[in-house]
Amino acid sequence: GYRLGKQLELVVPLVLGQCAPASQSSDAEMIESCLQAFDSFLLRCPREVVTYEADIAKTTLHYLKYDPNYADDDEEMEDDVADDDEDMDDDDDDGGEYSDDDDVSWKVRRAAAKVLSAIIVSRPHRLVELVPQLAPELISRFKEREENVKMDVFATFNELLVQVGHARSVETHNSDAMSVEGEAAEGGLSAAAALLSEVPRLIKALGRQLHERSVKTRVACFHTLRQLVQSLPGCLSEHAAAVVPGLDKALKDANSNNLRIEALAFLQLALASHPPTVFQPHVPSLLPVVLALVNDRYYKMTAEALRVCSGFVKVLRPAPPAEDFDFKPQLPALFSTVKARLLAQDQDQEVKECAITCIGLLISHFGDACASELPSTLPLLIERLRNEITRVTTVKTFAALASSSVDTGLNSSLSGSSGTVLQAVVAELASFLRKSNRPLRQATLSALDVMFRAHGARLAPADYEVVLLEMPPLVADSDLHMAHLALVLATTTVTTNAVATVPRLVDKVQPKALLLLQSALLQGQPLRSLLSYLAALVAVDAPLLNFEVLTGQLLKLADGGSAAGGSALSRHALEALSQAVAVCCSAAPQPAQSSQMVSSFVAQLSAKEAAPRRVFALYCLGEIGAKNDLAKVGGLVDSIMGSFSSASEEEKTAASFALGSIAAGNLPHFLPRLLTEIQTSRYEYLLLYALKDMVSRSRQAALSGYAQQMLPCLFAFSERDEEGVRNVAAECLGKLAVVAPDVIQALEQQLQHANPLARSVAVNSVRFVITESADSTSPVISATSINRFLSALGDSDLKVRRGALLSLNCVARNRPSALRDSLLELLPKLYAETLKNPELVHQVDLGPFKHTVDDGLELRKAAFECMDTLLETCLERLNLADLLSHLARGLSDDHDVKLLCHLMLCKLAAGTTQVAVVVASLDSLVEPLRATITEKLKDNAVKQQVDRHEELVRSALRAIRVLEKMSEAEPCPKMEELVRTYLKTGKLADKYAAVIAEEKAKTAEADA
Repeated sequence: GYRLGKQLELVVPLVLGQCAPASQSSDAEMIESCLQAFDSFLLRCPREVVTYEADIAKTTLHYLKYDPNYADDDEEMEDDVADDDEDMDDDDDDGGEYSDDDDVSWKVRRAAAKVLSAIIVSRPHRLVELVPQLAPELISRFKEREENVKMDVFATFNELLVQVGHARSVETHNSDAMSVEGEAAEGGLSAAAALLSEVPRLIKALGRQLHERSVKTRVACFHTLRQLVQSLPGCLSEHAAAVVPGLDKALKDANSNNLRIEALAFLQLALASHPPTVFQPHVPSLLPVVLALVNDRYYKMTAEALRVCSGFVKVLRPAPPAEDFDFKPQLPALFSTVKARLLAQDQDQEVKECAITCIGLLISHFGDACASELPSTLPLLIERLRNEITRVTTVKTFAALASSSVDTGLNSSLSGSSGTVLQAVVAELASFLRKSNRPLRQATLSALDVMFRAHGARLAPADYEVVLLEMPPLVADSDLHMAHLALVLATTTVTTNAVATVPRLVDKVQPKALLLLQSALLQGQPLRSLLSYLAALVAVDAPLLNFEVLTGQLLKLADGGSAAGGSALSRHALEALSQAVAVCCSAAPQPAQSSQMVSSFVAQLSAKEAAPRRVFALYCLGEIGAKNDLAKVGGLVDSIMGSFSSASEEEKTAASFALGSIAAGNLPHFLPRLLTEIQTSRYEYLLLYALKDMVSRSRQAALSGYAQQMLPCLFAFSERDEEGVRNVAAECLGKLAVVAPDVIQALEQQLQHANPLARSVAVNSVRFVITESADSTSPVISATSINRFLSALGDSDLKVRRGALLSLNCVARNRPSALRDSLLELLPKLYAETLKNPELVHQVDLGPFKHTVDDGLELRKAAFECMDTLLETCLERLNLADLLSHLARGLSDDHDVKLLCHLMLCKLAAGTTQVAVVVASLDSLVEPLRATITEKLKDNAVKQQVDRHEELVRSALRAIRVLEKMSEAEPCPKMEELVRTYLKTGKLADKYAAVIAEEKAKTAEADA
């Protein structure tokens, strides 16, 4: 493909001339060969064939209907079928009986379908054009008389559905209130809209095919329907009635298990992806058929039918306890059928788990309507809870019962026991907490949290005790997610029954929580859960663990780390401890308690305490001040700024953090003073960092009122030579723009600034605008403004262009829809930055030797990182052939760039839609990979160089392994020679074998 591509402009016109419809050629084998050539051109020479795509598509669509030996009137058939399905069946059958041993025209139609598939797979960026062009033609060919060709037509149409679904999922996943800005005019969403307009025609054609006698055809129809519902959820809302007859017929067809399983899979997906009202009218006709399949002897059929029953439960009563639909006629048969499966012992594990899940849904939705069944059903679930095989599923089922809005009978007495069903379940769940099965412990902690939250008042102190006794081993940094779940459960027990809980926490959970608080690994959700736990203890004000006790324990930890004038605790641990002190002060029952704590910290700053204690005091003041107004504390700012003159850099940093955080707690009082100090104080850098912390921690609307006052100061810092200072200024400006949108206009004006440093700060600030507003329901910055900033990719200064690349990467990851209109203009500028510029390479004379410096390296790294992000979020808008050509050059670049390119190659090869384009470019990828793995180090190379080289070789071998697997399907002589010559034997054979073993291990782990 690589060599032929250069001659394609000579070859394609000749091939088109051989098979052009105007040539009236009757040589079917010649036409088939021409179409097969088009298939190869599209997949192996994607860039060179672009000019001829329209002609190839036109010719292919003509031959998709090529059948000179069979007369057919499309329009009459379309009209007749709507009136009489049975007559149509007979007509189709008669057509299917046509046979001619000399007729090979079906090969032409099959080849045409494969060419269309190649167009769809290799051109995802053209979906908006392809859907209206190809979908009607493919739908019209569902009536194909040759079954093998019909399967290829279905497969090609399914490829189109997959591509639209992928584009739509990317768009909706990365949506950022696109409808607000009218940004949904192009791309995946418009392709989905075009496909949606074809749904009536598609359902009509599929409805006809569902009445065919061929099982293979009907299975293909359901597969297409399933893919349609996945790609366009809710698209059958107006067409369910047209699908149900064919669905009902398939479910009753006892001659084919595959057909019924495919029909059940489609029905399950349809029920889940449409509003309940769509299928409620069809419940009386469909549910009895599904219930009959629940009793089928084939376990896969039974399991699938039970999943469909679970879907029907949500359709019958979507929002209990409301009764918007009359479900009572269907409930007895549904409940008894599923319960019979729950009772059965000799059945597959999959069936058991589906029966447990379904009965749980039935009880949680209809517990009040089937109360007479609960006394006999709940004990069955407890038995399944004690069975190791079905344990995890049953735990989740009881969690669903506990959170139900109807009475599920959990608080009823359990026969043969002195307690309730809920108490028996809690006791059983408590024993699971000591099991080694991690998923079981996770499910158990979540279920117990739901039960205590919803039914805690119905449980006895002994029920709390049996759970709390098992929790201490779980509160550890060896498994932070487990610790998070355990702390959430502990918090729930404190808020629901502090009297029964707190005495047990004192010596069981609390020591472990304090130990966890000192861990250098504690962060994110586990840290927030631990802080919530401490706040709950302070709020209930239990004598054993009240404000005084808890703060005393926390201060003791800090003092212990500060003994002998040295800090044994890491900065991370000190910050976590200070946050713990702050939440205790915020939750203190009496304001005087918090005020006294603040006064003691201020006193430590004034006294000549050891530096570690002052550092901790500053962190605590900052955390407390961010959550509480400390404006009335006298001399607070002066005391904090006094630490700016400390000899300890750590204390200076803590003082800057404290000042900014306290200012965030009361902007009107502290911000004017902070701005004044920045203008007059000699500690302007520390004050700038304080301003950054203030902007970061403040979410008050009042901040926007001070934006214009802060801009001159921040713009002045943006012209400083120190990169760290400019980065802080960019972060402040970006975060300020989120709460004060008029700042964006000022930043746009900075793009015209004569100083490139100021322009780079303006461009970099966009990253912080995007990331800080990622969770916003409406975009803070418009797509038009974003593209103004990204136009800096054409700036003459390296720093500005690098900032634009970083911003483009951020936008592509967090808000790709903003790039829809501008990506085609930005890509050439992006690709231009991937090229090595000799003018930016120079040598630095270091005396005895010279060192080569490449000033463009960071720029190229940023460009390739951006390409990597675009592959994840904007794949459907990229011309992969162009991207691969630049990626091939990157394989010969610097060490870090090569690593990025290897990673991108692996991602491209792992995808299903872009494999064909990668295969077409294999020849251009092999040589740079060979050069990487065969590169020799100098004899005097140091260990660091050796390690970096080994890392690069392993990375290249992983990429080669992925490409080798692709070349097994599409032979590539160069790749085969590379593997045979260098990797099957020789020095690299062992390393390559290790890469293959690593891949197999990962695959086995994923399957497990």
